[in-house]
Amino acid sequence: MRARPRRGALGLRGRIVGLVLVTTAATLAVAALTLLGPLESKLRNSARTTLVQDVRNASVADNLQTLNLTHVLDYGVTGDPYYQQGYSEVQALQRALTQLDNRLGATTVLLGFPGPGGQATVVAPPGSSSETSPYGDAASVFLKWGLLRHGQPRPLSSLGTDEDGTEVARVAYPMVIGGQHFVLAIRRSITEIPGAVAAVRTAFLTAALAGFGLTLILGIPLAATLVRRLRRLRQAALQLAREGPGVEVPVDRARDEVGDLARTFATMQRQLQQQEEARRAFVATASHELRTPLASLDGMLELLHDDLREGDPDLEEARTLLERARVQSRRLARLASDLLDLSRLDADVKLRSEPVELGELSRAVLAEFELGISERGVNTSLEVADGQVWALGDPGSVARIVRILLDNAVRHSPEGAEVRVELHNGRSAEMSVSDHGPGVALEDRETIFERFQRGRETAGVAGFGLGLAIGRELALRMGGQLVLDEEYGPGAKFTLRLPVARAQEVKELSVS
Repeated sequence: MRARPRRGALGLRGRIVGLVLVTTAATLAVAALTLLGPLESKLRNSARTTLVQDVRNASVADNLQTLNLTHVLDYGVTGDPYYQQGYSEVQALQRALTQLDNRLGATTVLLGFPGPGGQATVVAPPGSSSETSPYGDAASVFLKWGLLRHGQPRPLSSLGTDEDGTEVARVAYPMVIGGQHFVLAIRRSITEIPGAVAAVRTAFLTAALAGFGLTLILGIPLAATLVRRLRRLRQAALQLAREGPGVEVPVDRARDEVGDLARTFATMQRQLQQQEEARRAFVATASHELRTPLASLDGMLELLHDDLREGDPDLEEARTLLERARVQSRRLARLASDLLDLSRLDADVKLRSEPVELGELSRAVLAEFELGISERGVNTSLEVADGQVWALGDPGSVARIVRILLDNAVRHSPEGAEVRVELHNGRSAEMSVSDHGPGVALEDRETIFERFQRGRETAGVAGFGLGLAIGRELALRMGGQLVLDEEYGPGAKFTLRLPVARAQEVKELSVS
């Protein structure tokens, strides 16, 4: 008992669905690592960069440098003669900072340096304390200012927390107003970033689950359909192996690889069926064609045997019987030769490729047919239009094609008719054989070049339907073609076209 082929635990359908799911999961995991991981950090840095750009666009220094802040640092000293003037300056500064807050969507604090105890002093808004507020970035700017001999430090942007623990994007903006050094501390809340990241993460997970679900919804039916189509092909192949090429092959019109495989399988089945039909036709034809000459040979030999046994044979009758026997023997030899040529073609025997002079070759083949032509009362002629005609091919195969064409022409020509062989030079070397026989019916002009196929207008002439098929295959193997001239009539005209041999090749052949 033949062992059934082992299958994987999941089968092809499970493997396809599993592979798609694993691929989807791996893709989503990589996307999560590359997108969700650094997303929060990128958003924070983007918020800081955006704040810096907004500060630049707001022209902060131009708006504040128009203020008079000469006594603004004396506002906090009670009893100072400039207290009232400092108070007015602080009020004007407060109004300017409020406008700036509205424009930036942030909170701003102006600090002066140094203050009492070496700390940065909050100039505005009133009531802010530098000791309770995290203004380390402003202190860093003041420190850099002290280290510089000329100019002023660049604005410093960073991320941090406000005095109430709120996450903020920070900018410490140095400026000189009225000859005094100040730093504007700008704070913008970024508390919405964690919420945005959480929303993106939730949306990503939802999309991932939807993707898995969609993969299952689409993948399982797709895999099932694919497996079902492949199973139909397998069953058809098994049926073809059991019952032969006559079985029906399932039609699959899908434009994919499985559809291509099914159509290729159907093409193979049709070719096998055609070959089987050709084989059956050959067996039927060969049986008939072999039975007739063999029966004739047996009958004639039996008659000769009877005459010889009587001791007084009729020599004239014996000669007639012998001639008829030779005709049947030649029919058998021609069938054997055709079958041998077919076997060589099917074995893909390599043909030679060398210059062949078609005129000389045609004369030699015509000489072979001289006796048969004279017996049938058929005339032959050879016309060479352009001197020597050199072709590139296998000499034996070219001669075989000429014999096939001449044999067909002579056998189908009526008594007294002419068979003409014409040679031409051109883009290809051409040799044509024409006759005045019954010709080829329109519906037979392609089928006559197939194996075991004969034309309908053969007028009872014996044949096996192999000659023209052999001739065309030989021509194709030599890089040429054998065609029927459809405009010629009455009769038939076949033309062999072969590649032209180059002058150098002809010269080398002549020297050798």
